[in-house]
Amino acid sequence: MDYFSLIYKDPLFSIMIIIAIITLVAIADYTKNKYKQKTKKQNLIDFAKNFENYGTDEKIRDLLDVSKYPISTLTFIANIYVQNGNFEQAIKMYLTMLDKTQNLGEKIQVLESLGMTYYKAGFMQRAKNIFIEILKNNPRNPKVLLLLVQTYEILGEYKNALSVISCLEELDEKVDKIKKYIQILILINDSLMPLDKREIEILHINKTSKITEKIILNYFKTYNIQRFWEIMLESKNISNYIDILWNIENPPLDLLKNNKQILDIYRAKGIIDDDEKCDIFELESLRVINKYSNKIANLGFKYRCSSCQGVYPFEVFRCPNCSELGKVNLILEIMELNNEKNYSLL
Repeated sequence: MDYFSLIYKDPLFSIMIIIAIITLVAIADYTKNKYKQKTKKQNLIDFAKNFENYGTDEKIRDLLDVSKYPISTLTFIANIYVQNGNFEQAIKMYLTMLDKTQNLGEKIQVLESLGMTYYKAGFMQRAKNIFIEILKNNPRNPKVLLLLVQTYEILGEYKNALSVISCLEELDEKVDKIKKYIQILILINDSLMPLDKREIEILHINKTSKITEKIILNYFKTYNIQRFWEIMLESKNISNYIDILWNIENPPLDLLKNNKQILDIYRAKGIIDDDEKCDIFELESLRVINKYSNKIANLGFKYRCSSCQGVYPFEVFRCPNCSELGKVNLILEIMELNNEKNYSLL
């Protein structure tokens, strides 16, 4: 008994106990992590089986069998297919890589590329499912979180997008601009909220950020024309709103009498008939053509992203090419109208 008492009191015994406890904890933690890794890997394998019906490429499969480091090379080739618009071939390549690779990190990398390809090809539901699956394994991935926000946005699931933005905020990502944008989309699409309350919240966001001003103007043009003119007259970016103003047939000219920028639009359109010149070249050209020529012209619009210089025939708030928000500017074009009479064949 005294022998065991001496061992118990021995400092080395205490140290051995501590080492044993640390060893057991380390083994338990290692086992737990291995189990998690195995579970994640199996989940990805099971998830990949959902796409087996979309086809794989046997040649790529053979290359994966014989090549030592094929993933980076094949990803590069698949990306070229994506850039050329051959989404089907790129998807086949990614699905084959996903099926053959066993490395968890590589699987996530391939899944991310596959999700982006589905996104660019317009398969939003598939892209959403892939991004969610990636985040189950790697929740602190800001790139995938942003892609998921954009996917939710296109699907019209704005509240889900706002929830994902909250995750990005926790990662200290700068998402104030996109947050206000999504909040505006939620408000203008909320048919259950009373119009007066909706208007108050929209105006509050517009005061704190002008990034969504054009969306707000389009909204008020439909639901509150008086508020529309109030915001328009205070705006510093009227030249980018000419397309909104152009289609208004009966503008309140008395209200606009001190705003030459807006009046120039209606001079070019012929609603105001005077000899004052317009400041913008396209508007002045149109005014002169319609006033002094027998030709009939109209104003056309295109939209160019200041970030990637992509040009689009329709208005977009988020650039379809580079996904930048609020970077699309208005381009004015003068178009000749055919002055032809249509005769009835009856």
